[in-house]
Amino acid sequence: MAVVDEMTSLFARRDSRRIIAFALLPLIALVFLFWDALGNLWFRWGAQEELSHSYFIPLLSAWLAWSNRDVLRKSAGGPSLTGLAIIGVGGLLLLLGQVTHIFVIQHFGLVLAIAGLVAALGGVSLMIASAAPLAFLLFAVPPPRWVIIVLSWNFQFMSSELGVRMIELAGVPAYLSGNVIDIGDYKLEVAEACSGLRYLFPFLSLGVITAFLYRGPYWARVAIIVATVPITIFMNSVRVAATGVLVDAYGPAHAEGALHFFEGWVVFLLCLVALFGFVLGLNAIRGVKPKTLAGLDAGSLKSTAPSIGSLTLPKATALAAVIFMLTAGLSSFIKTDSLIIPERKLFVEAPYELTGWRFTTRALSTPVALSVGADDTLVADFVTPEEKQINLYLAYLEAQRDGRSWHSPRECIPGGGWKITDHDVLNKNTAGGETLTYNRLIIEYRGDRRLVYYWYQQRGRRIANEFVMKFWLIYDAVFKRRTDGALVRLMTPLTAENGAEDADALLLDMVGRVETFLPAYVPN
Repeated sequence: MAVVDEMTSLFARRDSRRIIAFALLPLIALVFLFWDALGNLWFRWGAQEELSHSYFIPLLSAWLAWSNRDVLRKSAGGPSLTGLAIIGVGGLLLLLGQVTHIFVIQHFGLVLAIAGLVAALGGVSLMIASAAPLAFLLFAVPPPRWVIIVLSWNFQFMSSELGVRMIELAGVPAYLSGNVIDIGDYKLEVAEACSGLRYLFPFLSLGVITAFLYRGPYWARVAIIVATVPITIFMNSVRVAATGVLVDAYGPAHAEGALHFFEGWVVFLLCLVALFGFVLGLNAIRGVKPKTLAGLDAGSLKSTAPSIGSLTLPKATALAAVIFMLTAGLSSFIKTDSLIIPERKLFVEAPYELTGWRFTTRALSTPVALSVGADDTLVADFVTPEEKQINLYLAYLEAQRDGRSWHSPRECIPGGGWKITDHDVLNKNTAGGETLTYNRLIIEYRGDRRLVYYWYQQRGRRIANEFVMKFWLIYDAVFKRRTDGALVRLMTPLTAENGAEDADALLLDMVGRVETFLPAYVPN
């Protein structure tokens, strides 16, 4: 029996070496095919602080596979047509990402193509055995920028709320308005960089690794991963509260510079301590010896019985090369076929469409303009013949791609200190017989109340929901070769004389006026 085991191990080693040898050429082709996607990954990891840990994700994945190389050798089976099909799906995602100019689709295609290559050359059994290191690569895929913005806004809000409660517990009077904390002589803005996402993404990755290494039932592993979110929010709130207390006691210098940076690293270390404390608690609940690391092992993968392949290695490699060449050819064709940017009138002419109304226009501040990143904008304050005030904001993008898309007003409004007190999504039949779906907000800042309408004017559609907007963005990029569109926002004050009912009537009248000329500025 020992001789049989030794011979099996010998053949496994030989097969693994053959697989590696035959994999070199497809791997080079894979890098060439996904070169732009890899470049975007490298850029995003360096450009966004919350993603800087991603450089280590492929290294950790490779370490996990290498440390379990004996298990993977035993799981290597025959080359698989299933793997080639998975490579093909990865190639289709690459092409879809290039058509829509959405890199995250290409990134998922890259991970899927890597998994398919493993299955194509080493069998489905090898892909199953290496599922953990392959799946961990997904943590290197940056979420779409709009997802980061939504998460950031929610984390800012939760950190602000909890941070104010902690500041008050420390005996310092504090008032929260939007994401701005007023502590008397000073005002602290819980900015996007302080939302906690730069802790959450790396901490979540570490939580997944910890859960994988944990020797325990699946419910305990899931609990470890889930725990990373409340731990991050709580510790970031501690940071916000500590900053507020220090600023109140010693001045604003304690909210800036090296100390603020140091506080950030301290919070991350506290998150790690809390995570290991949570593992210690799980050990205690399960009756494991009460040492923080007692429940961890070296992250062993489970071997899978080698699958029977339907191809030889040379044939599988040749077919993979054919798939790569076909994908590369289609990719070259797609890249030469650029998006359509329709002709349109510039927004500078739009205010003159409302004849008989007085108006003044103003430019966006440089930071706001850079944040919006629009190709054309308009900020105009109108006064109607009845002396009613309306603010109109229009922002147009020729193409929504490579991270250029819309920031929801619901995420931007709290950054200015405003609080959203009411939000509804409503439908209205327009004069043209179409249905307008729009967001209706009531916002407030220290007694100043305003009614806000906004929607996304996207290639003939009027959309209120950001997720629905992204769906139609992909659809139109494929079938219309267009991703242009605009954000439309209307706003009017709410006063004793101009209540909610009158304000609604005023903005609905404005909607009717705007829709008569908007298609010339935002083509359908």
